[in-house]
This record gives sequence, structure tokens and C-alpha cells, in this order.
Amino acid sequence: MPDGGTGVPSHESRMAMKTNPQPRPSLRVMTFNVRGARFDDGPNRWPARADLNVRTLRQQAPDLIGFQELNSENLAVYREQFSSYRHVPGPPYNNTPEKAMYPAILWNPQRLDLLDSGGFWLSQTPERHSGSWNTDCIRSATWARLLWREAGLTFIHLNTHLDHVSEWARVEGTKLIVQQLEPARAEGLPVIVTGDFNCMPNSTAHQLFLDAGFWDAYTAAGHTQPRYTWHAFQGNSFARPDLADRMDWILIRDSQRRLDLRACEIVEDAEPPLYPSDHYPIVADIAANLIGLKDL
Repeated sequence: MPDGGTGVPSHESRMAMKTNPQPRPSLRVMTFNVRGARFDDGPNRWPARADLNVRTLRQQAPDLIGFQELNSENLAVYREQFSSYRHVPGPPYNNTPEKAMYPAILWNPQRLDLLDSGGFWLSQTPERHSGSWNTDCIRSATWARLLWREAGLTFIHLNTHLDHVSEWARVEGTKLIVQQLEPARAEGLPVIVTGDFNCMPNSTAHQLFLDAGFWDAYTAAGHTQPRYTWHAFQGNSFARPDLADRMDWILIRDSQRRLDLRACEIVEDAEPPLYPSDHYPIVADIAANLIGLKDL
């Protein structure tokens, strides 16, 4: 871990890995709020943009995806177009069954093996479909325990979608997520968290993750300027000063330096007025730190 205990890969660590002659497997992780298929979005309704959405995914070729707002209609397209991938839907969220969405995790089984999975609702009764803390919508999180075969590395991926109205719910939901991930810390497992957090990187929720030992992949990749990820199907013409930064994040905790971040970018694919979603996805390329693995 670098000086200061932030968990962000140090320059020395990256340089050491660059001089390591061993081949280094790399994994591409994506977070993507796909915008549920049941919304009436006019020219950007799901049947009109599904092809562009799929082409965006194919071009990025992620090995591991955290989806938000996944409806069964979205999933039907993905199961047809990405039939080789596997998924766990996670606990359905939203307030009524007919509006159910899923914080699904999708992965490439040629690279990753599922060892275990589960989920919980972001509430004071996380074992059942419920909401707390003035949440506007019932929310949930999905987790998967995965084995990265090429690296011989087991890690946890958790995916979520925090409330868009109640800051109290976002803060308490984050605290619950951190608490639920404590067993992974005790085991010393790396953790990747993806999601639509409905708040900016200067928020209390973001700071709570940092305080729990996570680092933000986009910031760690060297990006310093605010960049929005929600654009309301307006792309580069979107202008909301109060939302002028990322609400979609990829967060990583890896105290034993087994993961090395190579890149993290916002994917702005579009064919205006058509967009893959009302959010831009984010992708991170993560290499296995073979020196760190050897030291275990």
C-alpha cells in the first residue's frame, strides 16, 4: 500500500510491474446504468436504442459488468446477444413488482468462475424487500464471489444503485454496504464496487467508501476534471451545474496490492439523437499484480 494508506496504487508499484517480465492477465470491468426498458423515452425508448446499446457493449468487451436499472426486457436482449455470458440478477428493487429492476452482475465465464453470490436490500431490514431512511425507491445490492482463473485470484464484486432523492438513504445505504463487505476485508479479499450512486465524488457517500479503504478508479487513473456520466439523453449538450460530475463509480479496495489499475475511462458512444442509455458507462482495465500474488 502506498504512503498515506489510501489504497491507490503508487507510482513505484506501477513501475515495478512494468519491469516484471511475467505475462500479466488483465480484466475489463464496466459499470452501466442501462436505463430500464419500461420507461417511455420517446426516440430513445429501449427498442430504438437496444442495438446501439449492444454495439457499445460489444466494442468495449467487458469481462465483468455491474448493471443498474435492468428490467427483464433489457435482460432478454442481453441473454440473446451475449449468450456466452453468465449473470446473477440480484434482489429486485423498486417499489412494486411490475416496476422491478435488478442490480445484475454479468461476467465472462471464460475468464471468471462464480464461487458464491447473494444480495440484500438497502434498508434496516436488508433480508427482505424493504426501504428505510426516506428512500424514494426501494434499493438493493448484489454481490458475487468470483475466481479470476488466469490470475488464481478470488475477489468480491458488489453492484448497487443508491436512491436518487434521499441523501439520508444514500449515506445509510453506503454504511450498510461497507458493513456487509467487512467479511471480505477480514479474509483479505480484493473488492470491486460498481454502481450508480446518484451523488457526486464530493459527497458523503463517496467519502465513506474512501474512509473504508476504497479508491476511485477514475481518479486513480489520473483524471482530475469533473465529468458527468448522467446526461439525460442529451450527450455533450447536457448542462446541469449541480450534476456536473460522475454519479457512476468503480471503487476498489485491495490492501495487499494484488490488482494494478491500468486505465479507467468514460465511454461516450452515441449516434445523436440516439444514445445507448441516459448514462455513460465507465470501464476500468485492471491487471493482476503477480508480485503481490507471489508475496501472499
